[in-house]
Amino acid sequence: MASPAQVPDCVLAPGDAAALDQALAPLASAVWWIRACAVFNALLGLVLVLSILGIPFGAALGWVAFLEWRAASRIEAARRDRSPGQSLALAEGAMRDIALHYIIQAVLTTSMILLGLLLVAAIGPLVGHLPSMLR
Repeated sequence: MASPAQVPDCVLAPGDAAALDQALAPLASAVWWIRACAVFNALLGLVLVLSILGIPFGAALGWVAFLEWRAASRIEAARRDRSPGQSLALAEGAMRDIALHYIIQAVLTTSMILLGLLLVAAIGPLVGHLPSMLR
């Protein structure tokens, strides 16, 4: 895992470190949940990869799981690091990971809805003829 680019310490004044800690507090309190979602998404991705149609969805969920885990790690590192510039770089990296996670999740959800509608449209007419086919 590559570390974020070094940001000079002059970006934040020493008093701003407390403001950064305060800004990161809601995310820092949710790190356990972020990691839990990463594990669940990774497991769901593995299950989806077992089917041919699920391979792209499983791969995307694996990517989402990686982004969630990396964001949680960056949040924890930003809270631990006392260098204001490095903390800011880690926090920005975590925010980029979370933003990309939501973009991927939106594309996955949209494509799954469209695929579901396509399957309903393809199978729907067959369901109407099912009683006559069973006779």
